[in-house]
Amino acid sequence: MGKVETLQQITARLDENWWPANTAGSRIAMLQEILHWLGDPDLQSKIIHITGTNGKGSTGVMTADILIAAGYKVGHFSTPAIMDDREMVSVNHQMIAKDTFMRIYGHIKQVIEEHGGHQDTLSGQEWWTLVALYYFAEVGTDFVILEAGWGGINDATNMVTNPVIIAITKINEDDLEEKEDSIAAIANEKAELIKPGAMVVNYPGQAIEVYKVLEAKVAEVGAYWNTLPRPKITLLSGSPNGLNVNIDNLENVHLGLTGAYQVHNLSTVMQIIDVLKSMDCQISDDAIKQGLADVKIPGRMEYDKERNILYDGAHNPEGIRALVASMRAWHLAFKPTVILGLLENSNTQEILDELLPNVETIIAVTPEAPSYKHVISADALAARIVMMSNVDVEIADDPSAAIQLARRVRESSQAMIIVTGSFYTLRAIQSDERI
Repeated sequence: MGKVETLQQITARLDENWWPANTAGSRIAMLQEILHWLGDPDLQSKIIHITGTNGKGSTGVMTADILIAAGYKVGHFSTPAIMDDREMVSVNHQMIAKDTFMRIYGHIKQVIEEHGGHQDTLSGQEWWTLVALYYFAEVGTDFVILEAGWGGINDATNMVTNPVIIAITKINEDDLEEKEDSIAAIANEKAELIKPGAMVVNYPGQAIEVYKVLEAKVAEVGAYWNTLPRPKITLLSGSPNGLNVNIDNLENVHLGLTGAYQVHNLSTVMQIIDVLKSMDCQISDDAIKQGLADVKIPGRMEYDKERNILYDGAHNPEGIRALVASMRAWHLAFKPTVILGLLENSNTQEILDELLPNVETIIAVTPEAPSYKHVISADALAARIVMMSNVDVEIADDPSAAIQLARRVRESSQAMIIVTGSFYTLRAIQSDERI
């Protein structure tokens, strides 16, 4: 009899093996077969599948909160987690319980072994997606918000066969793996998630090359392109506490997310809601207002007003540009102090080009990431910053040291502290209460 793993051991192993080591052949066919062994849990709820480069989390949580406010039970699968891996699987904002995860994981493992398979055949993302879909079916969700990871043909979320809506968020060059790749190549990967019969909702202002790829895929597989009128959204005001907008005839709606770029994500969300209404889903204006006001995303433009700290996992140039645009729009009295930790696969040069002119001090920290992630050391990051700018730079040996440095800055300045870059940096900082 094999050794029984603890929850911590299982989740650590899944984190270390998040992506499949071997993508030869169709992993999706294998995953769909496992779903069938489990009783086809993916067919028990209306699935809204979200893919794209930026904005998946915002689009997913806004949609979920509106549906919850309308009285529906909503399952949500979203990555990455910030404080606890179980955050990735939630129903009406309650993450899956420890014993429930262990029970479902054990059941799926047993079923796979009964069919001659082994748990190590699956990647971490594949495991979490299977657990999520089984759990959502077990508790009887009305809707499932399913956010893709990298969103290609072998993305684990592609195992679902019958989504009612495919929502495409902004696609940009951040997903380029090779310099010779194009944005059209990225769009081709994302388009693999489009399924026959699904209604496809597209981000406003998508690049024309992307639009052409998506349009062709919709026609090829027999999906449907959303033709309902795009909602008119007017930004009234914004602050670190959120946005106030008009949505068509809905006036002065408060959105709990900050950043002017969220207006575009909100447009995608309202298209999703309009499509659901056309399918006879009951979603009132009051539910829309309540849901949007309630929206919060851990680690994404998350503002702690009492401590004057902003947490934002802006780990790519697009995210940093959005963060900087928000900082400028707020007309801060003092340039902020930034705790920054980055992975090596980040576009470091472009990130720093955007960030450095807009900050007073950088506290460089080495992210506490799994061993399979390649991080930029605090020393290397600081050296690069010194070569590029006259911004004050401090080096923190670990997140705790970064917190101590931030506290020292706070004593001599009223500047906002921003924690950004890798989500692993945010997790370590937020889990330490000394800041």
